Amino acid sequence: MYKDTKNLVKIFKTLADENRLKILLFIYKKKCKCEREDLSCRNETCIKDLSKSLKITVPTISHHIKELVNAGLITTRKEGRWVYCKIDQNSFQKAYGFLDIFLNTES
Repeated sequence: MYKDTKNLVKIFKTLADENRLKILLFIYKKKCKCEREDLSCRNETCIKDLSKSLKITVPTISHHIKELVNAGLITTRKEGRWVYCKIDQNSFQKAYGFLDIFLNTES
């Protein structure tokens, strides 16, 4: 049996929500594409941008962000009054490792 099934269940339950998938895709699209490391070039987005762009209220976005953080799919950091979200690839690697079992089996 695959180890760490409790964390996988949490990851897949969290991913089974349309708004959370939209949030993840939005954060991913905001990923930094340049080579500079200053504040004008971030690979994260703030909750207010998510709310405005996805047309979801801030309290609802905050709820989904909490679920994504609890599943380890994103991290957040506060800068002044803004909260920034960033994808955490570790949980995605765990999910991929699990799914890869099924993709690499011979029939």
